Amino acid sequence: MTIDDNHTHFCIYCGSRIEPGQNFCADCGKPVYRQEPRIEKKPSEYDAKIDELEREYKDKQSKAKQLVEKQFDPNHLAYERFNSSITKSNNLFDIQVGIARKMAEMDTADNPFVVKEMENKLQTLQTFIDKMEDLTSELVIHLSSNKKDTEDINNLFNDMDELIDSVKDY
Repeated sequence: MTIDDNHTHFCIYCGSRIEPGQNFCADCGKPVYRQEPRIEKKPSEYDAKIDELEREYKDKQSKAKQLVEKQFDPNHLAYERFNSSITKSNNLFDIQVGIARKMAEMDTADNPFVVKEMENKLQTLQTFIDKMEDLTSELVIHLSSNKKDTEDINNLFNDMDELIDSVKDY
């Protein structure tokens, strides 16, 4: 119900009658209370996909972090570098998820540009997941082989850093 309809309205503070279009009570001077209309967010077709990608990423980054902790001494420079890279990746992934959620709130059915951008955003999120999966695989191989050479893992972190930089530039 709005103040501009034909119903009788009264001030919630003093009970005086409020006329349509009136912004302040003529008797007590308080602002007229108007209940904001509730806007219900309709579920997007993308909400479930974003949730799924977010769960998948969090699971993979948690496994990668556990493997880094098993593989490297916390005082080792590689340990700090790997954790720093994972943290940067997490922060940027979370930002991208936030952007994807805002995009999903838009009406995408009639807007091919928004649909295309949403698909690009989902692909970006998937790329983060793929890189985290690659890192986990390399760490498992490295851990099982007990190699001292960390070149493959360093290459993966370089790839992750490049991904992070490219998404920041985008």
